[in-house]
Amino acid sequence: MKEVATISVAEGYLSALYAAGIRYVFVNSGSDFPPIIEAMVRMQQAGKSVPEFIVAPHENVALCMAQGYSKISGKASCAMVHVNVGTANTVCAMMNAARDNVPVLLAAGRTPLTESGHPGSRDRIIHWMQENFDQAAIVRESVKWEYELRHDQPVGSIVRRAIDIAMQEPRGPVYLTLPRETLMDDMVEESSASPATPIGTASAVPALDALEKAADLIANAQMPLIIAGRACTTARSFEALAKLAHNAAIPVTSGAHPNIASDHPMNLGPVTAKLLQAADVIVVLESAVPWMPHHMQPNASAKIIHIAHDPLFSTYPLRSFPSSLTIAGDPGTAVELLDGLLDARLRNKSAIVDARRKTISDIHLELVNARKATIASLRGRAPISPALVADALNQVRDKSAIVVDELGSGYHYLDMHRHDGFITGSSGGLGMGLGQAIGAKLADRSRQVISTLGDGSYMFAVPLAAHYVERAHKLPTLTIVLNNSQWNAVARGVTALYPAGEAVKQNEIPLVSLSPSPDFEMVSQSCGGYGARVGEPADLIPAIEKALQANAGGEQATLNVISGLRI
Repeated sequence: MKEVATISVAEGYLSALYAAGIRYVFVNSGSDFPPIIEAMVRMQQAGKSVPEFIVAPHENVALCMAQGYSKISGKASCAMVHVNVGTANTVCAMMNAARDNVPVLLAAGRTPLTESGHPGSRDRIIHWMQENFDQAAIVRESVKWEYELRHDQPVGSIVRRAIDIAMQEPRGPVYLTLPRETLMDDMVEESSASPATPIGTASAVPALDALEKAADLIANAQMPLIIAGRACTTARSFEALAKLAHNAAIPVTSGAHPNIASDHPMNLGPVTAKLLQAADVIVVLESAVPWMPHHMQPNASAKIIHIAHDPLFSTYPLRSFPSSLTIAGDPGTAVELLDGLLDARLRNKSAIVDARRKTISDIHLELVNARKATIASLRGRAPISPALVADALNQVRDKSAIVVDELGSGYHYLDMHRHDGFITGSSGGLGMGLGQAIGAKLADRSRQVISTLGDGSYMFAVPLAAHYVERAHKLPTLTIVLNNSQWNAVARGVTALYPAGEAVKQNEIPLVSLSPSPDFEMVSQSCGGYGARVGEPADLIPAIEKALQANAGGEQATLNVISGLRI
């Protein structure tokens, strides 16, 4: 007969998290957390393994940290927040997690279900005020799965199921609510039971016959083109795309996610109307928006191949990009297989491939020289351009550094050499930059972590809470605030839609000003870190160097860079 021990469901929950590989829980606690806190202490006293809790004074910061950790570690993460109000404070971050395909378990408290009759029943006035008919509805549209833990249910299986679903491609967030009464209940733990290994981490292999058709189209193309979205999420896939692009002489365009090294001769930067029109076969890799239909369209005769985990992007209500061949499966695997399939097909076309490689290399060099000319024209000019910040980072930062960008740097001017060297968001939920930078630092303390963000994004990020976490948990990062004292994205939107409009004709576009600007550098200083204001281009590199030195010495740092319009 197996030995059994009576423990609380809360203890079983923490054990299940640890068994599923969760080593950190990013937490903003509430009045429904006493069973979790008691369980954590009891387990620690008994010598049992529990995740380390990273306390964040705001829910948005906690969930953003979880996302940054997952993006760099490649592992699932867990954040825990208070009831409905705590969940509500995560909505922007949850939207980001959904669109960025981040495997994060958001666990939230739940107002006690009973008014009396249970040790965990309601005992505060707030328990009536914070009850929802449907708490999960707050985030339902952003999650792959949601559930509420109930009495006498197998908490270990439920946690493993949550993590499995989060990790299954296409990855994404899941939501679990934890009523207080349930957490306080007893459960039976079998001491001989072994932890189960999450199984839902495998990517689907693309169908070989579909890839054969794709290879035929590419091999017969005069000017194929690869448009990569978030295609290369591992070092292996990053290298595989570089190899395919070289071997088959296929130009690669990307958005903000690094899919190919900046100095690769086949890297042609962001897609342009000229490139799109010239291509007769277009391979779209894991890109929800490969081009902007309002601004550009491919050649009507072009064959378009979409390869993605979910090539229909079924979570997008409206999306109608044309496709000649649609292939479901892991893009990295597809790239590796296509490289092999094309090898034989292109063997007798070496002259054509070599000529195309030379043409694309020349275009790449022209783009490099154009960027250099732009940078040269900006040197010595105040206010400081985001492109100049990117150039300064190219000169100063380590090659292994992680740059987390939120409407900050001119990322097309950044040198990128790793699949995980640059992090940004997709949904536009502001306030992600600081938290994701701290989470990235936790995932790999050996690497420099630099966040670049606009002044509006910085204020959205709950900076005091974020800088507190940096200090409390010894996770120093460099924050560069590109401060133009306005909502630049809004100003650009008005200018683009009404270039000759009345709003543009005014000295200042209404509703975009963030002036007078706070002294952002002082927030880091208030948390024991280094802070400085940078107004002159000549001072930029020395300031970044000093800030990174502060990081190396264990201090966080913030630079308030007086910036102009984005370039």
